[in-house]
Amino acid sequence: MLASALKRLDVHAAREQDLAAALALLAWEQEKNPWLTPLPELLRAAVDDPAGEYRACVAERDGELVGFGVYGLVSGTVGTAAVYGVLVAARSRRAGIGLRLMLHMMQDLTKAGTRMVFAEVPGDACVMRYRALLIAYGFMEETRIDDFYRDDVPQIISRFDLQP
Repeated sequence: MLASALKRLDVHAAREQDLAAALALLAWEQEKNPWLTPLPELLRAAVDDPAGEYRACVAERDGELVGFGVYGLVSGTVGTAAVYGVLVAARSRRAGIGLRLMLHMMQDLTKAGTRMVFAEVPGDACVMRYRALLIAYGFMEETRIDDFYRDDVPQIISRFDLQP
């Protein structure tokens, strides 16, 4: 079942026609996850200027948007990028879609000459699925800053090396 669902999955750079569905998915998730607040602006920036600092990709299955990722090059650096978020629709989770989005992002960043990718994640229960995805892909915790966002909510910075 999962294999056939992944065969029907199309992951590509986000386009203008994907924006409304991605923003709707994001709005639904934001009710439960306050850490997603910056993503709408980053998603719009990625669609408005695909060659700019921010990039986005979407996953579609049978013509329906089931997930997206937002990532980009870190301004002022050479070969450094960041993953800002990956979101998969609740009914489509646990089917490998998040990993496919990560693969697309890393392939795109590799083509752009990126050497390392960072992800900054709050140590909050509502983002643990996202953190688990990063770990499953191979991101390693680089540092943890206790009480960064507020008491008992650390900032966890993870790193993935694309090139030795």
